[in-house]
This record gives sequence, C-alpha cells and structure tokens, in this order.
Amino acid sequence: MQTQEIEHYLAELGATLENQGITKPVRMLLIGGAYMMLLANAPRTTDDIDICWLEEGEDFRKARLALRDAVQAIARRYALPPNWFNYLTQMLIYDKIIMPRGKLWKRFGPLHVYAPPKEYIFALKILAGREQDLADCRILLPQTRIRTRQQAQRVLDRYILPEAQQEEAETIASSLEVLFGSERERDP
Repeated sequence: MQTQEIEHYLAELGATLENQGITKPVRMLLIGGAYMMLLANAPRTTDDIDICWLEEGEDFRKARLALRDAVQAIARRYALPPNWFNYLTQMLIYDKIIMPRGKLWKRFGPLHVYAPPKEYIFALKILAGREQDLADCRILLPQTRIRTRQQAQRVLDRYILPEAQQEEAETIASSLEVLFGSERERDP
C-alpha cells in the first residue's frame, strides 16, 4: 500500500462503520509500516495497516463486530488480503509493552486514529529487531531526541516491560549495537 491508499482505506472504513450505525468513537493507535509512511515520512510501502485498540468495554465490543464486517467488505471491494487491517500485533505484544494513549491524528467518521510518540514506535522496532525495523529506526532517530545507546535504553525502559526486555535481551542488544555501536563504546 501507498500512503494515499492507506488514508483512502481508513476513510472507507470510517464511512462503512458510520453506515452500520456506529456513532461512538472507535479509537485505535496506528503503528507499524503505515505509521512510518504517514507520520515519519518513510519512503516505503506496507502490506497492511497495523493498529492497537485504545479501549475496551461494551461500546468497543459492539464496534468490533461492525469493524470486522467493514474490514471484510473493504477487502472484497478492493481485492485486499484479509489481514490488510491488522490488530494481531497487539495480541502478540500486549503483555510486553506499556501502550501510550497517543494524540488524535485524524478522524474518519467514528474511526479515530491516534498517533503514538515516535519514541514508542522506535521501542517497538528495537524489540522486533528485523532488518526493516532497524531501517525504520534509522529514519526515526533524527526525528527524536535519542542520540545515545543510553537514551535509547531509557526509551525501552519506558515502553517495554522488564520481563519482555529479559526475554528479548539478545534481539534488543543486537538492535542497539547495530544502531549505536557496542556497549563498550557507550556514553557514560
């Protein structure tokens, strides 16, 4: 997907929810490649729109069913893969992260899309540690105040739970080394 397509599909999703009678806001946090493209100006494409739910409760349960139907309808209409709107990431990282509330980025009818701080996305990318994630970190770094490995670790401590940092210690250490050099070179 290109940037314009992402916004178009989100607008379609919001309109479809509205047509299904959803009036209360459905709040979600934009993460992943779509975030990188729309909010960090990364020169890339993405296969899906990764999101995290910002709330739960009865209104959310009702909206979730409507959202599922709307996502499927848009997938059929535009020949998109079934997982084009992806909330699986949240299920995979839910017990590893401290999720920020984010700031409202755009409203598409009842669909309210929030943007987390760039430091949060940076922490998620360090945790994932794949080549594309490290490339995204290189794009994010100049857009943040993170300049040293020590500052990066403080961001990880803010958003990644200690148990998850222990479980993923090897990936995190490798990611930090690629971006900041070895620990021996770390600033005091």
